[in-house]
Amino acid sequence: MRSEFKRIGEFIRKINVRNTQLNVTKLMGINIDKFFMPSVANTVGTDMAKYQIVKKGQFACNRMHVGRDKRLPVALSRQEDIIVSPAYDVFEVIDQEILNPEYLMMWFLREEFDRNAWFYTDADVRGGLAWEDFCNIRLPVPSIIQQEKAVKAYKIIDDKISLNNNIIKKLEETIHCIYKQLFVTNKSISKSKVSILGRYIETNPQLSLKRNTVSTYVGMKDITTTMGITGFIKRDFRGGSKFQNNDTLLARITPCLENGKTAFVDILEDGEIAAGSTEFIVMRGKENISPYWVYCLARDKNFRSYAISSMVGSSGRQRVHEEYLDEYVLPEIDYNKMEDFHNTVDPLFKMIKLKNKQSKKLLIVKSIILSNLVKLGVK
Repeated sequence: MRSEFKRIGEFIRKINVRNTQLNVTKLMGINIDKFFMPSVANTVGTDMAKYQIVKKGQFACNRMHVGRDKRLPVALSRQEDIIVSPAYDVFEVIDQEILNPEYLMMWFLREEFDRNAWFYTDADVRGGLAWEDFCNIRLPVPSIIQQEKAVKAYKIIDDKISLNNNIIKKLEETIHCIYKQLFVTNKSISKSKVSILGRYIETNPQLSLKRNTVSTYVGMKDITTTMGITGFIKRDFRGGSKFQNNDTLLARITPCLENGKTAFVDILEDGEIAAGSTEFIVMRGKENISPYWVYCLARDKNFRSYAISSMVGSSGRQRVHEEYLDEYVLPEIDYNKMEDFHNTVDPLFKMIKLKNKQSKKLLIVKSIILSNLVKLGVK
Protein backbone atom coordinates (compact mmCIF):
# COMPACT_ATOMS: atom_id res chain seq x y z
CA MET A 1 0.00 0.00 0.00
CA ARG A 2 2.68 2.51 0.97
CA SER A 3 4.42 2.02 -2.38
CA GLU A 4 1.38 3.57 -4.09
CA PHE A 5 1.82 6.80 -2.11
CA LYS A 6 4.02 9.55 -3.48
CA ARG A 7 5.64 12.68 -2.08
CA ILE A 8 3.65 15.89 -2.41
CA GLY A 9 6.91 17.57 -3.43
CA GLU A 10 6.96 15.59 -6.69
CA PHE A 11 3.85 17.40 -7.90
CA ILE A 12 4.12 20.99 -6.68
CA ARG A 13 6.42 23.96 -7.08
CA LYS A 14 6.82 27.16 -5.12
CA ILE A 15 5.67 30.45 -6.63
CA ASN A 16 7.08 33.80 -5.58
CA VAL A 17 5.35 36.64 -7.39
CA ARG A 18 5.47 39.88 -5.43
CA ASN A 19 2.92 42.67 -5.64
CA THR A 20 5.55 45.07 -6.98
CA GLN A 21 3.12 47.03 -9.15
CA LEU A 22 0.61 47.28 -6.29
CA ASN A 23 -2.10 46.15 -8.72
CA VAL A 24 -3.65 43.67 -6.25
CA THR A 25 -5.29 45.14 -3.16
CA LYS A 26 -7.35 42.23 -1.80
CA LEU A 27 -5.37 41.05 1.25
CA MET A 28 -6.38 37.64 2.62
CA GLY A 29 -5.36 35.37 5.46
CA ILE A 30 -5.96 31.65 5.90
CA ASN A 31 -8.50 30.37 8.39
CA ILE A 32 -7.66 27.38 10.60
CA ASP A 33 -10.47 25.60 8.73
CA LYS A 34 -8.50 26.03 5.50
CA PHE A 35 -10.16 28.75 3.51
CA PHE A 36 -9.13 32.27 2.60
CA MET A 37 -10.65 35.08 4.63
CA PRO A 38 -10.16 38.86 4.72
CA SER A 39 -7.02 39.67 6.71
CA VAL A 40 -7.36 41.52 10.02
CA ALA A 41 -3.68 42.50 10.10
CA ASN A 42 -2.82 46.15 10.64
CA THR A 43 -1.14 47.16 7.38
CA VAL A 44 -0.73 50.88 8.10
CA GLY A 45 2.75 51.85 6.93
CA THR A 46 3.35 48.38 5.47
CA ASP A 47 5.07 47.98 2.13
CA MET A 48 2.42 46.04 0.21
CA ALA A 49 4.87 45.50 -2.67
CA LYS A 50 6.46 42.73 -0.59
CA TYR A 51 3.23 40.76 -0.36
CA GLN A 52 2.79 37.69 -2.54
CA ILE A 53 0.20 37.31 -5.28
CA VAL A 54 -1.94 34.16 -5.32
CA LYS A 55 -3.72 33.42 -8.59
CA LYS A 56 -6.78 31.25 -9.15
CA GLY A 57 -5.80 27.58 -8.85
CA GLN A 58 -2.77 28.28 -6.65
CA PHE A 59 -2.31 27.43 -2.96
CA ALA A 60 -1.02 29.35 0.03
CA CYS A 61 -0.09 27.94 3.42
CA ASN A 62 1.20 29.10 6.79
CA ARG A 63 3.71 26.61 8.21
CA MET A 64 4.63 28.63 11.31
CA HIS A 65 2.29 27.32 14.04
CA VAL A 66 1.43 23.74 13.07
CA GLY A 67 2.91 22.40 16.31
CA ARG A 68 0.71 24.70 18.37
CA ASP A 69 -2.54 24.40 16.40
CA LYS A 70 -2.08 20.80 15.26
CA ARG A 71 -3.40 21.91 11.87
CA LEU A 72 -1.74 23.25 8.75
CA PRO A 73 -3.62 26.30 7.44
CA VAL A 74 -3.57 25.78 3.69
CA ALA A 75 -6.08 26.96 1.11
CA LEU A 76 -6.74 26.77 -2.62
CA SER A 77 -7.66 30.04 -4.32
CA ARG A 78 -10.82 29.87 -6.43
CA GLN A 79 -11.14 33.62 -7.03
CA GLU A 80 -9.46 36.56 -8.67
CA ASP A 81 -5.90 37.50 -7.75
CA ILE A 82 -5.33 38.10 -4.04
CA ILE A 83 -2.30 38.92 -1.93
CA VAL A 84 -1.07 37.16 1.18
CA SER A 85 1.59 37.73 3.80
CA PRO A 86 5.21 37.35 2.63
CA ALA A 87 5.54 34.85 5.50
CA TYR A 88 3.23 32.42 3.67
CA ASP A 89 4.27 29.88 1.04
CA VAL A 90 2.56 30.08 -2.33
CA PHE A 91 2.68 27.02 -4.56
CA GLU A 92 0.93 25.36 -7.49
CA VAL A 93 0.49 21.94 -9.05
CA ILE A 94 3.11 21.40 -11.77
CA ASP A 95 0.95 19.26 -14.09
CA GLN A 96 -2.82 19.29 -13.61
CA GLU A 97 -3.13 16.34 -16.02
CA ILE A 98 -1.46 14.25 -13.31
CA LEU A 99 -2.71 15.86 -10.08
CA ASN A 100 -5.99 17.75 -9.80
CA PRO A 101 -5.58 20.78 -7.47
CA GLU A 102 -9.08 20.20 -6.02
CA TYR A 103 -8.13 16.61 -5.25
CA LEU A 104 -4.95 17.81 -3.51
CA MET A 105 -7.03 20.27 -1.47
CA MET A 106 -9.30 17.40 -0.43
CA TRP A 107 -6.23 15.55 0.84
CA PHE A 108 -5.20 18.62 2.84
CA LEU A 109 -8.64 18.64 4.49
CA ARG A 110 -8.22 15.17 5.99
CA GLU A 111 -7.62 14.94 9.74
CA GLU A 112 -4.93 12.35 9.05
CA PHE A 113 -3.02 14.87 6.95
CA ASP A 114 -2.96 17.35 9.84
CA ARG A 115 -1.80 14.65 12.26
CA ASN A 116 0.99 13.77 9.86
CA ALA A 117 2.01 17.41 9.46
CA TRP A 118 1.95 17.88 13.23
CA PHE A 119 4.18 14.81 13.68
CA TYR A 120 6.85 16.40 11.47
CA THR A 121 6.95 19.53 13.65
CA ASP A 122 8.54 17.59 16.54
CA ALA A 123 11.91 18.52 15.05
CA ASP A 124 11.18 22.25 15.30
CA VAL A 125 11.19 23.78 18.79
CA ARG A 126 8.99 26.64 17.53
CA GLY A 127 6.36 24.26 16.21
CA GLY A 128 6.90 25.16 12.56
CA LEU A 129 6.73 22.74 9.66
CA ALA A 130 9.78 22.82 7.39
CA TRP A 131 9.04 23.12 3.67
CA GLU A 132 11.07 19.99 2.99
CA ASP A 133 9.03 18.04 5.53
CA PHE A 134 5.80 19.34 4.00
CA CYS A 135 6.98 18.12 0.61
CA ASN A 136 7.84 14.72 2.10
CA ILE A 137 4.26 14.08 3.20
CA ARG A 138 2.77 11.42 0.95
CA LEU A 139 -0.57 11.03 -0.76
CA PRO A 140 -2.16 8.55 -3.19
CA VAL A 141 -2.10 9.73 -6.81
CA PRO A 142 -4.55 7.55 -8.76
CA SER A 143 -5.53 8.20 -12.36
CA ILE A 144 -6.81 11.67 -13.14
CA ILE A 145 -10.22 10.11 -13.91
CA GLN A 146 -10.42 8.67 -10.38
CA GLN A 147 -9.36 11.98 -8.92
CA GLU A 148 -12.06 13.82 -10.86
CA LYS A 149 -14.71 11.35 -9.71
CA ALA A 150 -13.72 11.93 -6.09
CA VAL A 151 -13.74 15.71 -6.59
CA LYS A 152 -17.17 15.57 -8.26
CA ALA A 153 -18.69 13.49 -5.45
CA TYR A 154 -17.24 15.83 -2.82
CA LYS A 155 -18.40 18.95 -4.68
CA ILE A 156 -21.98 17.69 -4.91
CA ILE A 157 -22.11 17.36 -1.12
CA ASP A 158 -20.28 20.63 -0.57
CA ASP A 159 -22.65 22.50 -2.88
CA LYS A 160 -25.67 21.08 -1.07
CA ILE A 161 -24.28 22.28 2.26
CA SER A 162 -23.61 25.72 0.75
CA LEU A 163 -27.17 25.82 -0.56
CA ASN A 164 -28.51 24.95 2.89
CA ASN A 165 -26.34 27.66 4.45
CA ASN A 166 -27.67 30.23 1.98
CA ILE A 167 -31.26 29.20 2.72
CA ILE A 168 -30.59 29.46 6.46
CA LYS A 169 -29.07 32.90 5.96
CA LYS A 170 -32.13 34.12 4.05
CA LEU A 171 -34.49 32.64 6.66
CA GLU A 172 -32.59 34.37 9.46
CA GLU A 173 -32.72 37.67 7.60
CA THR A 174 -36.48 37.25 7.22
CA ILE A 175 -36.89 36.45 10.92
CA HIS A 176 -34.93 39.52 11.99
CA CYS A 177 -36.87 41.70 9.57
CA ILE A 178 -40.15 40.54 11.15
CA TYR A 179 -38.69 41.13 14.62
CA LYS A 180 -37.67 44.70 13.75
CA GLN A 181 -41.03 45.52 12.22
CA LEU A 182 -42.85 44.45 15.38
CA PHE A 183 -40.48 45.38 18.19
CA VAL A 184 -37.90 47.93 17.06
CA THR A 185 -38.81 51.58 16.69
CA ASN A 186 -36.73 54.62 15.86
CA LYS A 187 -39.18 56.95 17.57
CA SER A 188 -38.56 58.24 21.08
CA ILE A 189 -40.49 56.29 23.72
CA SER A 190 -42.19 57.99 26.64
CA LYS A 191 -41.09 56.80 30.07
CA SER A 192 -44.52 55.30 30.73
CA LYS A 193 -43.97 52.88 27.84
CA VAL A 194 -40.55 51.55 28.69
CA SER A 195 -39.51 48.61 30.77
CA ILE A 196 -36.37 46.66 31.61
CA LEU A 197 -35.29 43.33 30.20
CA GLY A 198 -35.35 41.57 33.57
CA ARG A 199 -39.14 41.77 33.42
CA TYR A 200 -39.24 39.54 30.36
CA ILE A 201 -36.30 37.14 30.55
CA GLU A 202 -34.20 35.31 33.08
CA THR A 203 -30.48 34.77 32.73
CA ASN A 204 -28.73 31.56 33.72
CA PRO A 205 -31.97 29.95 34.97
CA GLN A 206 -31.65 27.20 37.56
CA LEU A 207 -31.43 23.67 36.15
CA SER A 208 -30.44 20.46 37.89
CA LEU A 209 -27.58 18.40 36.51
CA LYS A 210 -25.62 16.15 38.86
CA ARG A 211 -21.86 16.32 38.80
CA ASN A 212 -20.15 13.56 36.77
CA THR A 213 -23.39 12.82 34.92
CA VAL A 214 -22.67 12.16 31.24
CA SER A 215 -24.34 14.95 29.30
CA THR A 216 -24.16 16.93 26.09
CA TYR A 217 -21.45 19.58 26.25
CA VAL A 218 -21.26 22.60 23.94
CA GLY A 219 -18.02 24.60 23.85
CA MET A 220 -17.37 28.10 22.62
CA LYS A 221 -15.89 26.69 19.39
CA ASP A 222 -19.28 25.10 18.66
CA ILE A 223 -20.97 28.50 18.52
CA THR A 224 -20.71 30.62 15.38
CA THR A 225 -22.16 33.89 14.16
CA THR A 226 -25.24 32.11 12.82
CA MET A 227 -28.14 30.56 14.68
CA GLY A 228 -27.12 26.93 14.92
CA ILE A 229 -24.79 24.93 17.16
CA THR A 230 -22.17 23.30 14.95
CA GLY A 231 -21.14 20.45 17.25
CA PHE A 232 -21.05 18.97 20.72
CA ILE A 233 -19.50 16.13 22.70
CA LYS A 234 -20.68 13.81 25.44
CA ARG A 235 -18.73 14.08 28.69
CA ASP A 236 -19.08 14.04 32.47
CA PHE A 237 -20.62 17.23 33.80
CA ARG A 238 -17.93 19.15 35.66
CA GLY A 239 -19.62 22.52 35.98
CA GLY A 240 -20.42 25.38 33.66
CA SER A 241 -23.60 26.79 32.20
CA LYS A 242 -26.72 24.59 31.99
CA PHE A 243 -29.43 24.92 29.38
CA GLN A 244 -32.17 23.15 27.44
CA ASN A 245 -33.96 23.43 24.11
CA ASN A 246 -35.29 26.89 23.20
CA ASP A 247 -32.70 28.67 25.35
CA THR A 248 -30.37 31.25 23.81
CA LEU A 249 -26.61 31.12 24.45
CA LEU A 250 -24.81 34.46 24.45
CA ALA A 251 -21.02 34.65 24.62
CA ARG A 252 -20.04 36.92 27.50
CA ILE A 253 -16.31 37.20 26.90
CA THR A 254 -14.07 39.30 24.64
CA PRO A 255 -13.75 38.91 21.66
CA CYS A 256 -16.46 36.25 21.22
CA LEU A 257 -19.28 38.65 22.07
CA GLU A 258 -18.04 41.30 19.65
CA ASN A 259 -17.68 38.62 16.96
CA GLY A 260 -21.36 37.72 17.33
CA LYS A 261 -21.19 34.26 18.90
CA THR A 262 -24.82 33.55 19.80
CA ALA A 263 -26.91 30.39 19.36
CA PHE A 264 -30.47 29.15 19.63
CA VAL A 265 -30.57 25.72 21.30
CA ASP A 266 -32.54 23.15 19.33
CA ILE A 267 -30.24 20.12 19.16
CA LEU A 268 -31.25 18.37 22.40
CA GLU A 269 -33.76 15.65 23.15
CA ASP A 270 -37.03 16.65 24.80
CA GLY A 271 -36.40 17.36 28.48
CA GLU A 272 -32.63 17.00 28.09
CA ILE A 273 -30.36 19.31 30.09
CA ALA A 274 -27.00 20.11 28.57
CA ALA A 275 -23.86 21.84 29.78
CA GLY A 276 -21.69 24.46 28.17
CA SER A 277 -18.81 26.85 28.58
CA THR A 278 -18.74 29.03 31.68
CA GLU A 279 -18.41 31.92 29.22
CA PHE A 280 -22.01 31.56 28.03
CA ILE A 281 -24.91 33.56 29.43
CA VAL A 282 -28.06 31.46 29.11
CA MET A 283 -31.13 33.57 28.24
CA ARG A 284 -34.70 32.31 28.60
CA GLY A 285 -38.05 34.05 28.18
CA LYS A 286 -40.44 34.30 31.07
CA GLU A 287 -44.15 33.50 30.76
CA ASN A 288 -45.74 34.66 27.47
CA ILE A 289 -42.33 35.57 25.99
CA SER A 290 -41.40 33.68 22.86
CA PRO A 291 -37.99 31.96 22.90
CA TYR A 292 -37.62 33.19 19.33
CA TRP A 293 -37.95 36.78 20.52
CA VAL A 294 -35.19 36.18 23.07
CA TYR A 295 -32.87 34.95 20.34
CA CYS A 296 -33.67 37.90 18.07
CA LEU A 297 -33.11 40.32 20.94
CA ALA A 298 -29.69 38.74 21.58
CA ARG A 299 -28.87 39.46 17.92
CA ASP A 300 -30.22 43.02 18.02
CA LYS A 301 -27.43 45.55 17.44
CA ASN A 302 -28.68 47.92 20.16
CA PHE A 303 -28.77 45.16 22.74
CA ARG A 304 -25.34 43.90 21.74
CA SER A 305 -23.90 47.41 21.92
CA TYR A 306 -25.29 47.72 25.44
CA ALA A 307 -23.83 44.36 26.45
CA ILE A 308 -20.42 45.23 25.00
CA SER A 309 -20.39 48.66 26.68
CA SER A 310 -21.01 47.04 30.07
CA MET A 311 -18.07 44.64 29.89
CA VAL A 312 -15.69 44.76 32.83
CA GLY A 313 -12.29 43.28 33.57
CA SER A 314 -8.72 43.63 32.41
CA SER A 315 -7.94 44.15 28.74
CA GLY A 316 -8.34 40.93 26.76
CA ARG A 317 -10.34 39.23 29.53
CA GLN A 318 -13.42 41.40 29.74
CA ARG A 319 -16.78 39.85 30.49
CA VAL A 320 -20.44 40.80 30.66
CA HIS A 321 -22.24 40.16 33.95
CA GLU A 322 -25.81 39.01 33.55
CA GLU A 323 -27.02 41.58 36.11
CA TYR A 324 -26.27 44.32 33.58
CA LEU A 325 -28.50 42.66 31.01
CA ASP A 326 -31.49 42.74 33.36
CA GLU A 327 -31.29 46.56 33.37
CA TYR A 328 -31.44 46.93 29.60
CA VAL A 329 -34.21 49.43 28.74
CA LEU A 330 -36.64 48.50 25.96
CA PRO A 331 -40.19 49.31 24.87
CA GLU A 332 -42.89 47.69 26.95
CA ILE A 333 -43.91 44.39 25.35
CA ASP A 334 -47.28 44.08 23.62
CA TYR A 335 -48.19 40.44 24.28
CA ASN A 336 -50.54 40.27 21.32
CA LYS A 337 -47.62 41.25 19.08
CA MET A 338 -45.49 38.67 20.86
CA GLU A 339 -47.98 35.91 20.05
CA ASP A 340 -48.23 37.02 16.43
CA PHE A 341 -44.45 37.09 16.15
CA HIS A 342 -44.08 33.61 17.61
CA ASN A 343 -46.68 32.08 15.29
CA THR A 344 -45.19 33.81 12.24
CA VAL A 345 -41.56 32.81 12.75
CA ASP A 346 -42.15 29.35 14.24
CA PRO A 347 -42.16 27.58 10.83
CA LEU A 348 -39.03 29.53 9.83
CA PHE A 349 -37.15 28.39 12.93
CA LYS A 350 -38.28 24.82 12.26
CA MET A 351 -37.06 25.03 8.66
CA ILE A 352 -33.66 26.27 9.86
CA LYS A 353 -33.48 23.34 12.28
CA LEU A 354 -34.26 20.93 9.44
CA LYS A 355 -31.60 22.45 7.16
CA ASN A 356 -29.01 22.30 9.94
CA LYS A 357 -29.81 18.62 10.51
CA GLN A 358 -29.41 17.92 6.80
CA SER A 359 -26.08 19.72 6.69
CA LYS A 360 -24.73 17.80 9.69
CA LYS A 361 -25.55 14.52 7.94
CA LEU A 362 -23.92 15.79 4.77
CA LEU A 363 -20.80 16.70 6.75
CA ILE A 364 -20.56 13.06 7.80
CA VAL A 365 -20.74 12.05 4.14
CA LYS A 366 -17.98 14.56 3.33
CA SER A 367 -15.84 13.04 6.07
CA ILE A 368 -16.41 9.56 4.65
CA ILE A 369 -15.39 10.70 1.17
CA LEU A 370 -12.19 12.23 2.56
CA SER A 371 -11.43 9.08 4.58
CA ASN A 372 -11.88 6.91 1.50
CA LEU A 373 -9.28 8.85 -0.49
CA VAL A 374 -6.63 6.66 1.05
CA LYS A 375 -8.15 3.63 -0.71
CA LEU A 376 -7.45 5.23 -4.07
CA GLY A 377 -3.76 4.56 -3.44
CA VAL A 378 -4.27 0.80 -3.22
CA LYS A 379 -4.00 -1.29 -6.37
